[in-house]
Amino acid sequence: MSWVIKVHCVYPTRFWRDQNLSGAVTSDEGAVRATADNSPPSGSPAILVGFIEGATARDLAPAPLAQRRAAVLADFTCYFGPQAANSLAYYEHSWGDDQWSRGAYGGYWTEGLWTAYGPVLRAPIDTLHWAGTETSPEWNGKMEGAVRSGERVAQEVLAALG
Repeated sequence: MSWVIKVHCVYPTRFWRDQNLSGAVTSDEGAVRATADNSPPSGSPAILVGFIEGATARDLAPAPLAQRRAAVLADFTCYFGPQAANSLAYYEHSWGDDQWSRGAYGGYWTEGLWTAYGPVLRAPIDTLHWAGTETSPEWNGKMEGAVRSGERVAQEVLAALG
C-alpha cells in the first residue's frame, strides 16, 4: 500500500468550468498530481478533490496542516488559475495514518502478471476460498473489486455447500 493524502477544496462555484476545464488533472510534478471535479450533480457546493501520493505524501504527512493546505492550493492555482487559491473549506484524510488501512489504493502489478497469475489467485484450495480486491478480474485494486470478489466467493461457497 502506498501513502495517500486525499484532499477536498470547497469553492462557491465551479469556476474551472467557466474556463472550459473539467477539473481533472494528471501531472508529473507538484504535491498534487491528480485531481477531479468532485462536485455533486447540482454543482453546489463546488469541490475539487486532489491526491498527494507516495513519497510526497510521506514527506508532507508530518508537516503542519497549514503547510499541506498551502501546497495543495499552490498546485490547484497552477492548474486552475488564481481563483483556486480561495477555497472556502479544506478537508483532508491521510490514508497512511488510518489505523485500519495504513495506506491507500491497492497493490498494482507489472504488465502481464495479472493475466498470467490472476486466475490462479482465485482458485479455491479444498475448502479455502480466496476473496479480496487482488483476486477480482474487474476493478482490481479498488473497493469495487473487493466487493465483487466477496460476492463471487459467496456464490462459490454456496455452490460448494450444495
